[in-house]
Amino acid sequence: MVPTSVAPPVRPAAPTRIPPAAASPQPASGSSSSRLLSATGAIAFATLISRITGFAKQLLLVTVLGTTVATSYTVASVIPNMIAELVLGAVLTAIVVPVLVRAESEDADNGRAFVRRLFTAALTMLILAAVLATAAAPLLTRYVFLSEDGQVNTGLTTALLLLLLPAILFYGLSALFTAILNTRQNFKPGAWAPVLNNLVVLAVLVIYLVVPGEISLDPVRISDPKLLVLGVGITLGVVVQALSLVPALRRNKIDLRPLWGLDDRLRQFGGMAVAIVLYVVISQAGMVFATRISSHVDPAGPLIYNQAWILLQLPYGVLGVTVLTAIMPRLSRNAAAKDTPAVVDDLSVATRMTMLALIPVIGFLTVAGPQVGEALYGYGNFGAADAERLGEAVSWSAFTLVPYSLVLIHLRVFYAREQAWTPTWIVLGITGVKIALSALTPFLATSDRSVVLLLGAANGLGYITGAIIGWMLLRRSLGELRLAGVRRTVAATLISTAIGMLAVFAADTALGLDRLTGPGALLRVAFDGAVMLLITGLCLYRARIPEIESITVAVARRLGRAPAVTSGPVTTAHVGTDPMYAETELIPAIGGPDMPPVGRPTEGFGRATGAGRLPYPDRRVDPRAHGGSRAPMYTGDESETTIIPAYTGAFTTSSDEGVSVTDDEGARGRTPSEAEDAAQPGGVSTDDRRVADSDAATGSSEDTDRQHDASTTDPIESSPDVSGQGDVTETERTADETESGLVDTGVMPVGSPTLPPAVPVAESPRTPLRGPKLIPGASVAGGRYRLLAPHGGARGLKFWQAHDVKLDREVALTFVDADQRSTGEAPERADGPQAVLSRTLRLGRINSPGLARVLDVVRGSSGGIVVAEWTRGRSLREMADTEPSPLGAANAIKSLAAAAEAAHRGGGALSIDHPDRVRISIKGDAVLAFPATFGDADPGSDVRGLGAMLYALITARWPLGDPSGPATVGGMRIADRTASGAAVEPREIRPDVPFEISAVAVRALEQNSGIRTAATVQHILGQAAVVNEKTEMIPALRLGQRPPGSTGHALADPDDEPPADRSNVMVAALVGLGVLTVVVLGLVGWWLANLFAGGGSDEPLTEQNFGLTTSASAPAAPGEAAPAPTTVPVALSSIDVFSPQGTPDNPGTVDNVADNDAGTVWETDSYFNPFPSLKSGVGIMATLDQETTPASVYVNSPSPGTVVEIRSATSATPSLDETQVIGSATLGNGLTDIAVTPDGPVRYVLFWITDLSTAGGGNQSTIADIGVSAAS
Repeated sequence: MVPTSVAPPVRPAAPTRIPPAAASPQPASGSSSSRLLSATGAIAFATLISRITGFAKQLLLVTVLGTTVATSYTVASVIPNMIAELVLGAVLTAIVVPVLVRAESEDADNGRAFVRRLFTAALTMLILAAVLATAAAPLLTRYVFLSEDGQVNTGLTTALLLLLLPAILFYGLSALFTAILNTRQNFKPGAWAPVLNNLVVLAVLVIYLVVPGEISLDPVRISDPKLLVLGVGITLGVVVQALSLVPALRRNKIDLRPLWGLDDRLRQFGGMAVAIVLYVVISQAGMVFATRISSHVDPAGPLIYNQAWILLQLPYGVLGVTVLTAIMPRLSRNAAAKDTPAVVDDLSVATRMTMLALIPVIGFLTVAGPQVGEALYGYGNFGAADAERLGEAVSWSAFTLVPYSLVLIHLRVFYAREQAWTPTWIVLGITGVKIALSALTPFLATSDRSVVLLLGAANGLGYITGAIIGWMLLRRSLGELRLAGVRRTVAATLISTAIGMLAVFAADTALGLDRLTGPGALLRVAFDGAVMLLITGLCLYRARIPEIESITVAVARRLGRAPAVTSGPVTTAHVGTDPMYAETELIPAIGGPDMPPVGRPTEGFGRATGAGRLPYPDRRVDPRAHGGSRAPMYTGDESETTIIPAYTGAFTTSSDEGVSVTDDEGARGRTPSEAEDAAQPGGVSTDDRRVADSDAATGSSEDTDRQHDASTTDPIESSPDVSGQGDVTETERTADETESGLVDTGVMPVGSPTLPPAVPVAESPRTPLRGPKLIPGASVAGGRYRLLAPHGGARGLKFWQAHDVKLDREVALTFVDADQRSTGEAPERADGPQAVLSRTLRLGRINSPGLARVLDVVRGSSGGIVVAEWTRGRSLREMADTEPSPLGAANAIKSLAAAAEAAHRGGGALSIDHPDRVRISIKGDAVLAFPATFGDADPGSDVRGLGAMLYALITARWPLGDPSGPATVGGMRIADRTASGAAVEPREIRPDVPFEISAVAVRALEQNSGIRTAATVQHILGQAAVVNEKTEMIPALRLGQRPPGSTGHALADPDDEPPADRSNVMVAALVGLGVLTVVVLGLVGWWLANLFAGGGSDEPLTEQNFGLTTSASAPAAPGEAAPAPTTVPVALSSIDVFSPQGTPDNPGTVDNVADNDAGTVWETDSYFNPFPSLKSGVGIMATLDQETTPASVYVNSPSPGTVVEIRSATSATPSLDETQVIGSATLGNGLTDIAVTPDGPVRYVLFWITDLSTAGGGNQSTIADIGVSAAS
């Protein structure tokens, strides 16, 4: 970056932007992202119009058709939608679209053949479904959805269904065409197509009104003009919706000519497809059951039940979907990447925003539901009485919105983690409770007309059950879910909503608004809604919820209420910048011409104080300042975002914006003036003031010795964010060369109080800055983090436990150069603090139990802060004092070694150099809790650090200290030395330490020993632990490890919930779910028996072929011989372990798999996490005596659940990409035969394990024998 020479400031003015010298070329994805962003507004507008016209369509259908015809139409229109969703919709969304995207990127023809096959198969399935449904239409209406002795006219419903069933074909085609266009980044046609459908239906209803005559009900004649207009017109709307997409398909040159065949990639998703279809079937069974019950006792029951749910979907579509759309892409990416902490954070945000958006709506609909029903539906042929009853149904079921939204969030997480069967358990619980309670409603209701009200409540209780089950399954999958700030947000929202509901009820009653009927009901609803919004919003604002404060600031800016920029004398002062006072900002790389400018806040932009104060840092970036490209400051990975400290602009005015208020000040209601008065020299402030720079001589950016005088400022160095949720965005300084000389630092200034005039001193030496005072309770990073407790330090670093005020969670802070000793040094120095921060930030890409995830980096003028996840547990010294088991210590350090190996593979290092850096988690893992990578760190020093940590954990002594130096390091004594100067072996201090573990600790400490990599340390410790665990049954290290002979836990963790309690809760929940499943299946069976009485089967269910399962013979025991072969066995010439991503697993015993002895086995390593977290898999490469065409292979294994792929290879040492899958299977307990289909003769066969068995409680598989057979 080029510093710019400026004149002395005269008055504040907007900075002039200086374009970069050479714009870097945009990546190819940039244009795609720009097109996506430019289309977002049009899509949002189309979606809004679609919802408005769709709701208008529903209102007219009810008010024009009347209760009898509208109820029959509701039932008849649901069936085609349901069948289309069952046949194609859900599977298309979850499976076909991802495969379509893959086909476009992988296939030579850009997926054209795949699209043709997909269209042919979908068209065939939809036509077949439409024909079969048409043939079964009378059965569907009379025996499934309705009953002949019910209150709804089955004849009229059947007639309408016959006219609407052809829509199945066009519903499916519309979904398919939209999916294909979306993969081509063409979103607008799919967004506007439903609008055309709604407009056609509105026109049809107008025609229906003017067509003479009425629909005859006894008997029903399908030739009635009104009936034909209604049925054919509604179907025509769906046809128009599908055909409107054809021109867009042609413009994109999408070939839809028939092509028969099924792509192999779709077969890989067969299990997921079955799970999704089963999910849809179960979920729709509950709706069918409720429709049948409501129709049996109430002629308007199905209509009211359906319309109440549609009415609830309106606020959910506007608020809930908006919230979920914003958070779901990030949550899905983090879930798919198995980034569990990020998923928990996203769950917290999604839950808070969902509750905040929907709870007030639920409260309003609960208290004003009847008024809403009368205002919207109390017209035409429907009647005021049924309209009020519809509103009562909304009141009874409004609470469903919250658990419904939570269930959708949970499902997205499970699908992203490829746990396709888990949602089936959730929907089974939802449907089970719904069906059970729905069956009771006729007996609990006081009258037939109130049955539909209870049905709505039963639906909500079902979703509450689903949310609870989803929560429990998430805890089982993700661990402890401590969602930040959820309790406070929910509690404040509930209290505020309750106050608003009381205010609405009091105002409505006091003013006698119940006298308003007809069109006046709209005024009543509008008044009640305004009261609810005002009172609830005011209460939420007074509760100081950050989300509400953000909204108020945004609204104030939109209304032009932001503080205006005023002129005044410009004063400067030399104030140091340190990370105590810096604010951290996450800047997404979104380019576009409409972004607000960077620099001094202007009206409508920038940071506000007082009433407009944001509860967290605000940031605006103008990509036009860089010519549409990134500034050439950081050359790191562009897949990351940039964390930039919000430095305060130096050239500010006393009347500009005043003193910036922290979160805490805002919460206490302090005004800017009060905050200014309260600021005392030497105290902890949250403002970060920085003096502007210029290079008056040459303006060159090549100067490495930057001077920090009153006229110069360091360029702000960008750093990549580890979250991977955006692209790198850089900022540049700009200046107004003609007027004020204001230097644009690339951030929003927060203002400063009036300062005395600066007196420039030429060439005066720089006074060292006073370092921040780190004490418990102090706030750092602009009030974002509050210090809790110190945890030592090393080499100029200081380690603190802190509280994240914004996200309500504990974090670990590593202060780099906290004493500000490096101020004035060049930022690009390899051993400087800024380089330490940049190297540490790259560790955020590592997801390992042995490394605390780097969340953020705050940069100061010299040093900064590394923000990482807090590791719950105890320090290394505390754990060492309990004399833990040597095997437990080995297992703990193995996790740290895995993290070090991951860092080394990425070209980095961890700087494992001090005991204060490492903590032992509650899961027994040694974790680098305070990451900060120095310039001298390399794989060799990390290996030495691993040995030191293992030595220290076993002996409670530190082996790397200088005997002539301090007596302790991190509270641990310096280890005793031998005559040669080496540390005494751990076995001499503790005789119970196994030889292998003691040798690893000592040899890793030696510079030129045989242990040179972290992978070697991990592998040896793993082998030692496995061998000794099998012989001695010694448990792994855990919190509360007891010294020998002691009673009670020495380090019991009060925050850690006992695992047994969680297990008991889960077992009880699963037992309850199982009992509920039995009850539900019994009710369904009783219903089906009454439905189709007379046709039964005496065969047990296990002997009936439902087409959902395949028969399987019981596997043989591991010791049993293989069955008599029908093929010729092929001799194996050699056996090797195939592990392209790391050290081979137990290569010394792999020959056991070829000796035909079930008593000798080969085992994989025991992994802390399942594949593919650390590696994609491990396998056995079998070399045949000669090339042959195998017909089958067999695997004898006592490890059920192991997933094996059989692959053919062209050499004994290929890469995994050079092999070809010819078969696969999930192993049982014993002998498993696997059929293979190679393309031709092969010499090398790879038995590739992609998923380890968990039958033994860990992640490890055992293979006894393998063999290959060829056709005789």
